[in-house]
Amino acid sequence: MMLIIQWVCELSRRNAKMLVMVVVINLLLALFCFYLAWKVWQFRRAIANAADALVIAEKNTHKVLHGAPSAILKGQIGTSQLRQRYQQLEPQYQKVRQALALLSIGQTVWNQRIRFLSASPQRSPQSKSRR
Repeated sequence: MMLIIQWVCELSRRNAKMLVMVVVINLLLALFCFYLAWKVWQFRRAIANAADALVIAEKNTHKVLHGAPSAILKGQIGTSQLRQRYQQLEPQYQKVRQALALLSIGQTVWNQRIRFLSASPQRSPQSKSRR
């Protein structure tokens, strides 16, 4: 009977060591899982903050650009009207250029005539009467 009691005591010691090992391993696994859960929570917060920043950026962009299509359309219409007006004025511009060119030629001829007349010897009134 003594042998049986010794054997049971030895089994209890072995089981106690095994039980302690199982508890320690379970604690280590639990700590690791808590660490992973904490990291996942931090990652979720970072993603939530990024999403909030993107929402704010989208709202600000919308505020700035919501009127852009109508402004672009206005600009296109204005540009089209300006091109049409330019095409209407182009013949008048050509006529004005031609008139200014003629005036410039006339001025040049007039200036040359004045120089020619001032360069020719002036006859005195007496010399005209002698003829």
